[in-house]
Amino acid sequence: MKKLAPIFNLTTFGCQMNYADSERIVAVLEQAGFKQTTSSQADFLIYNLCSVRQHAIDRIWGIINKIEKQNKNKKKQQIILTGCILSSDKKKFAEKGIIILAIKKLNEWPQKINSLKHLSAKRASLLASQAGKSIKTNYDNEYLNIKPQYSSHYSAYVPVMTGCNNFCSYCAVPYTRGQEYSRPVKEILEEVNNLIVRGCKEIILLGQNVNSYSNIQEIITSTRKMIKKIGFVELLKMIDKIPGDYWLSFLTSHPKDMTAELIKCFSTCFHLVPYLHLPLQTGSNKILKAMNRHYNLEHYEDLIKKIRQLNKKINISTDIIVGFPGELEADFKKTKKAMEKIKFDMAYLATYSPRPGTAAFKLKDNVSAIEKEKRRDVLNEVLKKTALENNQKMLGLITGVLVDQVKNGVAFGKTRNFKRIKILDNPRPISSKLIGNFIRVKITKANIWNLEGELVSNKVKNIQSR
Repeated sequence: MKKLAPIFNLTTFGCQMNYADSERIVAVLEQAGFKQTTSSQADFLIYNLCSVRQHAIDRIWGIINKIEKQNKNKKKQQIILTGCILSSDKKKFAEKGIIILAIKKLNEWPQKINSLKHLSAKRASLLASQAGKSIKTNYDNEYLNIKPQYSSHYSAYVPVMTGCNNFCSYCAVPYTRGQEYSRPVKEILEEVNNLIVRGCKEIILLGQNVNSYSNIQEIITSTRKMIKKIGFVELLKMIDKIPGDYWLSFLTSHPKDMTAELIKCFSTCFHLVPYLHLPLQTGSNKILKAMNRHYNLEHYEDLIKKIRQLNKKINISTDIIVGFPGELEADFKKTKKAMEKIKFDMAYLATYSPRPGTAAFKLKDNVSAIEKEKRRDVLNEVLKKTALENNQKMLGLITGVLVDQVKNGVAFGKTRNFKRIKILDNPRPISSKLIGNFIRVKITKANIWNLEGELVSNKVKNIQSR
């Protein structure tokens, strides 16, 4: 009798790095003969988790409870967790017999999953508890060299480093991702080159602290062998030299590592798009110090000024946390003032969530949930105003757009500076064949969160015109 292939379904939560990891999970499992299907049909339900906020963990508990109820009435589905999971959460999952597989041991997954149906609840709990310590050594990150099964043929996430050494007092990443690890230059260049050769139009470099990238490269010349340290700026320039018709961007940067040389790349790197995500977190120097962020507001504002002087078209987004322990009304007002002054195009606003094991977890969470929501709403109103003002500056411009969706003859995509846009070609419907291609669009309307425009040309010959 022919042995049936294991059937799985994968759900991803969290940041772009988790989505990049999931592309590698799918590649490894399918290469081992596993089949991917819908969640209702799968034998194994895999969840790639994020532990940045408690809400994310509460959400997965809700999913687990729902599955357990369903398992009483039909065939049992095995739950598998991976991704960024704190030790305290691992322990609670283990007590329920939930399996946790470390992403850094991805090559071992097929064998482990094949054996899961033979495990008792006690053995399953033991496997979960042994899923890995909070801090990993560098050799565990070799999974990043696994060739992913990219979810898009025209846009790709390329991790260049993972982990973090900053230990911001609120952040769980150093305890879930481990210490910083930078991929070898050769691996990164090979992956990017292969993507461009096959026609990929957008390369997004990833890292929890991408601009702290640092790797040693061996250079062999006709006369000698040299060892050279490659930083993020050098890596960016090396990638930019790869010929092709593509956009290049990166996520996420730390202000303390945003050097003058990196800022200059926004005017000198041919493929680098005018978009930067630079987390501020708060406008209060007192709270920045409590967060262990290693910069102050004045330094951050100076960075923004220098960046905009070099590229006036740049789109700048940020992260803000409201209600951090010790945040008074006066501290919050400084954040509001900073947002009004800097005029971000986008800001991802979060209310502070205590995470076990972090330094801030020991601090008194003195801001009520109601007050946190109120402060976030105030900042959101500031953001609406500045986002609309920035979008209105683009009215009448003809710009390049990468199309990523066509629905009922209407196209959607992103501009070169990373703004969402809806495109019409009245009275003709736009063909779905344009998905994954660059087009030229005239911007006719500016909304708070997006733009609207009319198709000018679906044939773009010069990347600089984008």
